[in-house]
Amino acid sequence: MQKTKVTLIYWGLCLFIFLALIPWIFHQTLAIHSIQFLAIYGGIVIAFLGGMIWGWEGPQVTSKNLWYAIGFSLLGYAVALVSFVNLSASLILLIMSLQLFLSFEKKNNSYFQANIKYANARTLITNLVTICCITSLAFLYNPYT
Repeated sequence: MQKTKVTLIYWGLCLFIFLALIPWIFHQTLAIHSIQFLAIYGGIVIAFLGGMIWGWEGPQVTSKNLWYAIGFSLLGYAVALVSFVNLSASLILLIMSLQLFLSFEKKNNSYFQANIKYANARTLITNLVTICCITSLAFLYNPYT
């Protein structure tokens, strides 16, 4: 099961990388759509990660953590909605959401704490997706595009 989780994490990263590279290769119009899709996809991922909290077992299942789960899901929804109004703000919100969830998961998820391979993969992927968001922000503020 752990191998499957880690494999799926890396497959999810592939779409982030692809969407972050499109703006640097193709036309401006396609670039903006790609960045917006990246933000929306990131929002969906945050919402999914928030929902994952409901599946945790053991002492970390508290009403407080379940409220956090709802909060992360709503935060993911907000990332997706904000992408239609302000793409830069959406990417910044996505970066903050990803790092906040990683910190929350490190402290509260016993599976994360017990499985070093999963923990390393989640940390690496979160940081790589953050780099994809920063790359997209760089494109948005690039004076040469």
